[in-house]
Amino acid sequence: MKRYLRLMGILIVLVTLLALSGVVQGQTNYPLTNCRDGAFSTEEDFMMREKEPYDGNPYISDGDLLSPSGQVCARNADLLVSFNPAGIAPVDLGLDAVDILNIPERMVAFSTELDDPYGKFTAGDLLFTNGGIIPNAALVQRFGITHDIGLDAVHFVGVPENIQAFAGLTLQISGDAWLKGRLQDELQRYGIDIWFSIEGTQWTAVAAPILDGDLLSASGAVIVPQANLLPNSVPAGLPQRGVDFGLDAVTARRLYDDATSLTDIFFSTEILFRGRPAFNDGDVLRIGNGVVIPNEALIKNFVPKADFLGLDAFSAPVEPSNPPTDPNIQTICGDRPVVNFDGGVVPVGGGGTGLYKANLAISPPGDPPARPCGEYVPIDGYLPATGVKQFRVAYRPDGSLAPAVGAANGIRTNWRLYEWHGWPINACLPTGNLDTDANGWMLASAYLGAKDGTLTGCANSGLRLSVWDSANHLGFGPADPDGHYVLWLEWEDLGGILHRELVEHHVQLDNTNPVINDFKLRYTDANGTTHPVPPCGGASAGVHTFQVYANIADDYYWGYKLRVRGGNPSAAVHYGWHNYYDGTPPVANTDDTGTTPDSTLVYLRDIEMTDLGASFVDCCYDLDLWVRDTAIRHSFNGRTANDASGSSAWWDNSFLTFAASP
Repeated sequence: MKRYLRLMGILIVLVTLLALSGVVQGQTNYPLTNCRDGAFSTEEDFMMREKEPYDGNPYISDGDLLSPSGQVCARNADLLVSFNPAGIAPVDLGLDAVDILNIPERMVAFSTELDDPYGKFTAGDLLFTNGGIIPNAALVQRFGITHDIGLDAVHFVGVPENIQAFAGLTLQISGDAWLKGRLQDELQRYGIDIWFSIEGTQWTAVAAPILDGDLLSASGAVIVPQANLLPNSVPAGLPQRGVDFGLDAVTARRLYDDATSLTDIFFSTEILFRGRPAFNDGDVLRIGNGVVIPNEALIKNFVPKADFLGLDAFSAPVEPSNPPTDPNIQTICGDRPVVNFDGGVVPVGGGGTGLYKANLAISPPGDPPARPCGEYVPIDGYLPATGVKQFRVAYRPDGSLAPAVGAANGIRTNWRLYEWHGWPINACLPTGNLDTDANGWMLASAYLGAKDGTLTGCANSGLRLSVWDSANHLGFGPADPDGHYVLWLEWEDLGGILHRELVEHHVQLDNTNPVINDFKLRYTDANGTTHPVPPCGGASAGVHTFQVYANIADDYYWGYKLRVRGGNPSAAVHYGWHNYYDGTPPVANTDDTGTTPDSTLVYLRDIEMTDLGASFVDCCYDLDLWVRDTAIRHSFNGRTANDASGSSAWWDNSFLTFAASP
């Protein structure tokens, strides 16, 4: 249906292009370098506003290659120039999969949404901008599929030089040769592989059914099945989970490593999900986590009149062969990578919630789905050994416009440094200081010298680029300790010129502890009537099962636990942490903001006094309730920032006493 609609619309598109600035002709000098920081295509055509693409035509088709920075990198005609007959006006065939292999050589692997009108290729074939073609049937041959089943996403893995050499080889091999097993032989010879997804489902495939939501390999392996791409809370996968969400775009690291790289797969789906975590079919997702880049952040810099245009193809930033030369933020809230945050790496002005996304692929989940940061927030990243005079982490409230470099607030940090003290002590002692100025600027030479010990005589390996006093204990933290902020790194080079990161990092703060507004114990008699449980001194003889009620509130609630203590001899029974999302009866009437309905006293669970065993006698008992939220909080002693998110300092506790007897 999608191809049919595109065919019906081709004449309209061509007429529109002619009316705007003439038919877009293919070029060989298109600015592919615009997509050095990533590339994508949309599912819908739109008009670009406020900026002008390289060819002056504001009409953007779903076959054009775009950059999140708001630039056009290549027109569909540019990508197809090697396939178009000379002197014939090109037809926009859409863009269904893309992988930028080499920017200087303008080498791009891609597929189209429509078959070539001149019969050179189909919409399922893998194309190369040099004119190379790999038939769809060759890609899926190892799965026992012999027909063209479409191509929806593509990504090459391996040494970039070998991938480039293989792309050159595609011009020398005919379609028939690829279909005789030549593809797998050449991939093995070059030590590379092709990951891809298909547009259909093949129930008769070799070994197991193949879904269009599975990530496949041309070598014949299923790299990641649909069920493993998305969190367990999403009903993804057939037949067990119930839904095939599709795989519309995919990208990952070039140098694939079993131990690490499978956590760095980014993709988009064919359909949306309104559950938890919610996502649209235009968002960039990370394997097992959820949204990394919302669709609106990808398209924002084009200033379209719509805030959602879908996502049909996606290619990650070109990986440099050398370490980064520009300073950048890499971790927030301790050693948690920025890519694990919703909005953790977005273009300037891009959106996100700023919440840390735990790995929801773990079953049962060991962490809550989304977590804010609080108290002291360590922020770290890369700072080169030379070329930087001073640096700072700058911030602004979410929703405010990005200011000029140097004009925003900067995070202030006061470090207590270890220094070497010689005879008669001969020891490293925390007697030194390293402070930012009032605007958060820190001298790079002092920072690096203290960190490696060349300045202090003792290494201070615990140093981070900054530690944010988000709760404002010292009086120079953020205005709102529970606010949503955007962070980025700024630096001054040795020539006095100010710079800033080309991306930003969202972070949501939470420094308000959960609150237990009410806490009651009740029991139900033989007639089904509920009674309040009296405190010690009262009587509830013969009752051994009690119901716990509470009213709990928090913006980022996690779970609760209970403890009953008393008896003779004294004993205790713990009813361990019950997280609101784990689906068990002890979390009845709770959600991610506490008990529900909000601001009401609700039933939580039963406690059973016989769990105390022989210690359950006529006695006075106490019942403790602890409540925690999801915030990741750190303490800071001026030398190290230690994870304190599990500390009792961030909980609320309430207790009551009651009498009971067998």
